[in-house]
Amino acid sequence: MNSLIRLLLISATVSICSVSIAGAEEDKRFEMWEEPSHQLVFVDGPARVLDVRIAPGVMSDFHKHRFATAYVIIQDALVANQYWEDEWSASGPRELRDAGVTVDNANYVAKPYYHRVRNEDKKTFHVVAVINERSVESHPNGINDAKIDNAWFREHRVSVAAGENSENLKFDNDIVVVQFDSGPSHIIENGVAHSFKGAPAAFSWHPDGSAFRIANTATKGLEFVLIEVKD
Repeated sequence: MNSLIRLLLISATVSICSVSIAGAEEDKRFEMWEEPSHQLVFVDGPARVLDVRIAPGVMSDFHKHRFATAYVIIQDALVANQYWEDEWSASGPRELRDAGVTVDNANYVAKPYYHRVRNEDKKTFHVVAVINERSVESHPNGINDAKIDNAWFREHRVSVAAGENSENLKFDNDIVVVQFDSGPSHIIENGVAHSFKGAPAAFSWHPDGSAFRIANTATKGLEFVLIEVKD
C-alpha cells in the first residue's frame, strides 16, 4: 500500500471516529427532566410534569429544551443564562413575575436549544413545568386573553372561596391542576376526597373526561392554574 493511500485511509478513519465521538457527546446531553434541578415528578404518555427549583448561587447543568412546555411561576428570581458555546447573559434587572403567572414556551419545538442557568438572586427560582412531547406540525397559536392556548396546551383558571368547592370540572383532554399559593385544598371525585394539597407547586393529574371539584379548606380564597394537555 503506497503512502498516499495509507494517509487517505487514516484520515477517513479519524473523520469517522470524530463524528462518532461528537454523536456520543450529543447523546450524553441532559434532557430537561434529567438535569438535577429539574425534578421529574410525573409521566403519562407524552406528558411530563417537572418541579424546577434552582437555589441561590446554584448553577444547573447544560440541558435540552426541545418539546412544547408550559410553565407556572411559583417563585421568580433573577437568573443568568448561557447557551452552549456562548457567553453568559446578564441576569437583570427585570420585573419579577408573580406567583401563578404562566409562560408559554411551545416555541421550543421550532427552535430547540441547549443551555444552563445560574441563580444570582437571594431566593430560589421555582416553577412547575408541564411538557407535551406530542409531535405536531402546527406552530403555537399565540396568547388569547393572556392565557396559554396553542396546539399543545390550553390554560384555565379556577378561583375557589375559602371553605367552598368549585363547580364540577370536566375537560376533553388530560389536565394538570397546579396550586401556586399556600393553603389546604383537595380534589373531590366520585364522592371521594384525594390529591390533598397545601404548599405552592402542589399538583394533581386528571385523565380526560373525569369529573371533579376543587375543595378549598383554607381560611382564604385560592386560585388554581389548570393546564390542559392536548392529545
